[in-house]
Amino acid sequence: MRSLATGMLILAAAGCTANDAESRKADATVASAAVAFDGADYGNEAAKTAHGKRLATTLFGCNTCHGADYSGWDFGAVFPIVKGLWASNISRVIPSLSDVALERLLREGVHPDREIYVMPSKQTQFLSERDMAALIAYLRTIPPVGEPTPVPPPGFEEAVTARLPDDYWLTLLEGEKRNYHNAAEEVVYYAAHQPPDLGQELARGRMIASSICSTCHGAALDGLGEPAGEIQGALAYDDAAFDRLLTESVDRTGKRVTVEWGFGHEATVFSAAERRDVIAYVRALARSRER
Repeated sequence: MRSLATGMLILAAAGCTANDAESRKADATVASAAVAFDGADYGNEAAKTAHGKRLATTLFGCNTCHGADYSGWDFGAVFPIVKGLWASNISRVIPSLSDVALERLLREGVHPDREIYVMPSKQTQFLSERDMAALIAYLRTIPPVGEPTPVPPPGFEEAVTARLPDDYWLTLLEGEKRNYHNAAEEVVYYAAHQPPDLGQELARGRMIASSICSTCHGAALDGLGEPAGEIQGALAYDDAAFDRLLTESVDRTGKRVTVEWGFGHEATVFSAAERRDVIAYVRALARSRER
């Protein structure tokens, strides 16, 4: 009887352990998706790839710089300050990179062979593991097209630095003129100047603000080096006006918000829940800076 009882206890314990493991696994998925973009709770490869496509096209605009078919184009021809820089034909580059190398490029701005520029690694470094896995899964579906694009010529950074305006990243206010940044240097800067953690309830809003809003409002959302400026004006917006700003690029006075280049808020299509969370974080951050 003792042996039978012992066996039953072992089986019961094993059952609890298996159930607990499954529960912990499910909880981990929910937790990892909680500070992620909507869609990161995907349960199959199709949903994973679809989520990655949304990240690549709707949120981070990979196709905006690299082209609709990701075959690249002469970036410097449109923006002479970076003459010699091409948006790479990533349809040809990605197959040569391992998942580890591709994630390092997206999180650290480090290419296996050379420096890279104007890459949003400074923003994509903040993606959750599930978001990043989905983004890489989608990028793997891009079919190779076209020819490889040129790499930046020797002396590229120095040449661009010489063309930079004196107020580049407002560095004169800091008493130091910076050189033109490569992607790896930008990653370090944005990580060091990420806006503050204001608690778990605001964690997703912080992630969204760091990975998207910082593009125009600066690494710390303080306007340093970016034309859109700091975010203190957020406190003047009620919920409806803030929502309209993020969906239509129309401010609370009814005026359309324009940008120097690229696209306004309406180009980044957040879900209603994502807008709610980023609005909550930005307001809390602005209030904290008033004290």
